[in-house]
Amino acid sequence: MTLKEFKRYVDLHGGDLDRWPAPAGVEATILLDESEEARTLLAEAAALDALLDRAVPRVSDAAVERAMGRIAARIDAAASADASPWRLAPAPLSFWPTASFLAVMGLVGFLVTSTGLLPVQDAYAAGLPDILVMNGYLGVAQ
Repeated sequence: MTLKEFKRYVDLHGGDLDRWPAPAGVEATILLDESEEARTLLAEAAALDALLDRAVPRVSDAAVERAMGRIAARIDAAASADASPWRLAPAPLSFWPTASFLAVMGLVGFLVTSTGLLPVQDAYAAGLPDILVMNGYLGVAQ
């Protein structure tokens, strides 16, 4: 392990080698035997960990469970209060945005084709009469 990799692991996992991944911890102990700089980095990280442990208040497991229970209850209440999640608006109002959108799109399509902005091919230009149609009753190509 190089000193650069060691510093990255110290930044990620802190000054306690027990929290490091197992292979990296073994390589780190070898580097610690050889490098004074690595020992200094680990000591600084351990001091920072100790400071953080004292600064952050301890929270009991019961308090965490109560908070998680309240969060779950609020999520369940919000989910049951919304009877129709697929609608953006109540039933009388949800029809009009869709209808107006479709009407505007139909008008735009009509105007685009009637003014010639987009040319429309006729059936003969597209080669549609040359398509082979199978007769389903007789099984014969016509």
